[in-house]
Amino acid sequence: MGRDRFVLERVGPALTYAADGGAVYVAPAPEPGGARVWFFTRLGGVSAQPYDSLNVSKKVGDEPAAVEENISLIRRAMGGRPTAFVRQVAGDGVVRVTEAGFAGEADALLTAERDLCLAVAVADCVPVALVGERGVGMVHSGWRGTLAGIAGKAVSGMGENDVRAYIGPSIRGCCYEVSEELAGRFAAAFGEDVVSGRYVSLPAAIRVDLERSGVGEIRDLGLCSGCRPDLFYSHRKQGPLTGRNLAAVARVAS
Repeated sequence: MGRDRFVLERVGPALTYAADGGAVYVAPAPEPGGARVWFFTRLGGVSAQPYDSLNVSKKVGDEPAAVEENISLIRRAMGGRPTAFVRQVAGDGVVRVTEAGFAGEADALLTAERDLCLAVAVADCVPVALVGERGVGMVHSGWRGTLAGIAGKAVSGMGENDVRAYIGPSIRGCCYEVSEELAGRFAAAFGEDVVSGRYVSLPAAIRVDLERSGVGEIRDLGLCSGCRPDLFYSHRKQGPLTGRNLAAVARVAS
């Protein structure tokens, strides 16, 4: 562990870190070889209530200057690495990138470049970091993307036989109540185990999708954005006036 961060606490199979400058994030423990994964919390930023405090979205009513400062704090936490991002459209689009900046409309990014961060923003939807021998991927999987198999499509797009997956903080089956019709669609697509009445576990459905795609190592951090409003934003629990957490992955030198 570098001097740029220190451990705050262990939360399940993950550690919560405070980075130099204040941004707080969760990462799998141990971290994957050859890559870094950051699931940022809502802590350590400068935004005022109800966006307190590490909000990364300018589309929810937060002050743009505060968002810019939050992004600067996150960039510092990620070692100053450049970042690629997309306009998320709750679909199943996967884009391969080779440079930083805006990469169009999609909900998953892939790259083989070293020290290029791939980032998505979430507030209940599931961030999934993918790590292979030759590249990495970051997936934003809401209910539409999960039903469309976006995580599996991203794995296929990597073109590797040995991919590891890390399922980040998101709303889980304990908190995610949907219509009977939608719950039925998930049960039909991924099996009865991913639903309990009208409650759907998106991480469980994504695990099934990843396993079908040949992913052998899947690590679910087990953190629920609905249960932990102290750590994460939740659109379902907190309403539209809430922020967005950033999730990112980068391929790094071993």
